[in-house]
Amino acid sequence: MSVPKVLCAGLTTVDHLWRVEEFPPRGSRTPATDHETSGGGPAATAAVAAARLGAQVKLLTVVGADPAGEGALVDLAARGVDVSESRRLRRGRTAVSGVIVTPDGERYIFPFFGDALDDEAVLGLDMGVVERSGAVLVDLRLPRLTANVLSAADRAGVPSVADASSAHYWERADAVGHLIASQECATEVLGRDDPVAALQALRRRDGQVVGVTLGDRGVIIDTGETTRLLPAFPVQAVDTTGAGDVFHGAYAYGLARGWDTLRCAELASAAAALACTGLGREAIPDLEAVYALMASNGRPARL
Repeated sequence: MSVPKVLCAGLTTVDHLWRVEEFPPRGSRTPATDHETSGGGPAATAAVAAARLGAQVKLLTVVGADPAGEGALVDLAARGVDVSESRRLRRGRTAVSGVIVTPDGERYIFPFFGDALDDEAVLGLDMGVVERSGAVLVDLRLPRLTANVLSAADRAGVPSVADASSAHYWERADAVGHLIASQECATEVLGRDDPVAALQALRRRDGQVVGVTLGDRGVIIDTGETTRLLPAFPVQAVDTTGAGDVFHGAYAYGLARGWDTLRCAELASAAAALACTGLGREAIPDLEAVYALMASNGRPARL
């Protein structure tokens, strides 16, 4: 089997995670039971997930020329992600988030989206990197880079997937082939919490695959020919931070291998579930662990 190639474009952050036994707090101080500083950001974490599954992954992103930015890129490289085309901006400040993780694994994110992180720095890149990829992933956060990557993918016939985590960004996904939104985004777009009805509201053009991730309820996918609810894989959740990002990275991995939509979504669901079993990126699984979870739940991967 040839090594699948995935290109990711979008946001990189540094996440400071605290596990607490009580939330919301009752006083000015709430003791934490654990803490970890971990890389974050939708596209960056998706890139790590695809690399863990065995893909050759390149990430296009911008960070500040500060310790957080340097640490983020070093961590990504150590996890097998090619960041050679990413940029550190001299006047920029890297995006950083504070994340509170409750006893049931739910997370509450307090993001600072950085400062002076102009994606013009990566606009001059040779878009031939898109043509050499088996799939591209965008998180819609860097508008001009997103437009360039999706335009190049459309011209080259390279499948694309977008992680739409907020209604602030989903309208940038007109050119994407697979638009998979969070339940929060779908609710914002539709105006009420009805994932099935939201599918048509999310679809930006004919032929676009759309889906909504539903946390521990699974994911609902509309291929244009059929609509399927794929149940979540049961795990003991420790930290759900980045689970949606891992889902999208695994989905892009499947696209790069030429898999059909539902097979991509099954693999992505299993990867996202396993990513919830530990704190930060350390729990992002490899392909063997994903296949084992699928098989143990009577949903074996089709090799």
